[in-house]
Amino acid sequence: MNLSIVVLVKTLVQIIKPSHKGENQMFHNIKKVLAIACVTVAVGAATLPSLVSAQNTTTQTQSETRKPRKGNNGWAKLNLTDTQKAQLKTIRENAKTQTQSVLTAEQRAQIEQARKSGDRKGVRKSLNLTDAQKQQMKTIAQSTKEQIKNVLTPAQQQQLEQMKQERKANRPTR
Repeated sequence: MNLSIVVLVKTLVQIIKPSHKGENQMFHNIKKVLAIACVTVAVGAATLPSLVSAQNTTTQTQSETRKPRKGNNGWAKLNLTDTQKAQLKTIRENAKTQTQSVLTAEQRAQIEQARKSGDRKGVRKSLNLTDAQKQQMKTIAQSTKEQIKNVLTPAQQQQLEQMKQERKANRPTR
């Protein structure tokens, strides 16, 4: 690719040189402008692929270094059955669908952007939810919590409550 640029530049230099002493000055200036434009396009075409690949590499690196979520390992400690796992998955999906229906398109876009960037801290506060939206979200959360509780055995419920208490105790004070 670089060799073709060198050949192009050499050819353009030959074009720029006046072919004879009496050449019209305006024609000579037009040739210079065209030659400069060609070199600019050739250099841009040669460097553009490397710029695009560098940008894609940076994006991949950022997503690969994202911190894993901490909350998922607690469910594994409950020793859920496959049936319970399927029920909980359905409950979470329903809650997500209900929550999405409460939000405006702009609010959903804000959440998606925060999810992609990995910066979820404070995203709920930045949504500027209306009082009605806040109440609907609270109702959805309470319903989801109750449904999850109904799927778990009494021993699992107790273990879940114990894990919540431990998490609260380990949480830094605000």
